[in-house]
Amino acid sequence: MSAARYFLEVARLHSIRSAADRLHVAPSAISRQLTKLEHEFDVQLLERHSNGVRLTEAGELLAKHLAVVFDRVDVARGEISDLKGLKSGQVSIATVEGVTRPFLSDNIANFRQNFPSIDFRVRIRGRERVLDALEKHLCQIGFIYDHFSHPSLETVGKWRQPLLALARPDHPFADGRALKLNDLLPMACVLPDDSFGIHHLVNRAFAKLGATPNAKMVADQFHFLIAHAVRINAIIYLPLQAAMTEVKAGQIVPLNLDCSDFDHRYIYAVVRHDQQLAPAASAFLRFILAEFQAGEKSDAELLAKLRHRQT
Repeated sequence: MSAARYFLEVARLHSIRSAADRLHVAPSAISRQLTKLEHEFDVQLLERHSNGVRLTEAGELLAKHLAVVFDRVDVARGEISDLKGLKSGQVSIATVEGVTRPFLSDNIANFRQNFPSIDFRVRIRGRERVLDALEKHLCQIGFIYDHFSHPSLETVGKWRQPLLALARPDHPFADGRALKLNDLLPMACVLPDDSFGIHHLVNRAFAKLGATPNAKMVADQFHFLIAHAVRINAIIYLPLQAAMTEVKAGQIVPLNLDCSDFDHRYIYAVVRHDQQLAPAASAFLRFILAEFQAGEKSDAELLAKLRHRQT
């Protein structure tokens, strides 16, 4: 079992040294186990290079099957712990940044009040890398922004999250006036980079007007972008949950923008078609989907209140 786990970690990271650091073992110990595994299957699984390793065709096949095996081990471990009332178990999540703070963090903490022995592993990624993590069995549950189509994955819940134009309360357009996207053409903005679906959505909407956003900063971290938008008094395009902390603190406010391209967007909870969730992950998924419904209602109430104050 150790040899299989070591191999799968090396396959994921494409590096024996990185796998050793992750697993807190010596690289030589991993190399010995990999050699043992290759002898056992009587085939070369890895090609070693100066900058890491590459899986052979046989290695790719073995990694795919081992990921499924360890998924089933996690289910078995979870079902055994379920007999003891969820006294142990792990929930692995890959998510876009927009749902992490405070929503996901708060709800993991709330869930663990009832199940304190459940451990969480959260990977924060761009949208495509979240889908990739699910497909490669690196996580049990994914959260992404905007619609997707994938043969291996399915949606189990969604939460309406319109894309907002947000700015400091003293921004010239933060006075509650009705705005169209063409009103914002000359205004400075900051954008997530092209690893985020938001980047492409904003660019598509501007392209319909024959324009591009007047982006003064592009980055791969929302909180940095929000801080920079506040500093230079620029507009930032985000769903409410991605900026909830700053909105509640009054640092930024939603502009009264009417843009149909931004209206019907959602946060989706996603799992693999073929996956049987372990009890801890299944219990957390039920819990979080109930919070999706409550969050959609509270978001609408907060936005209505904020826009009423501006008029």
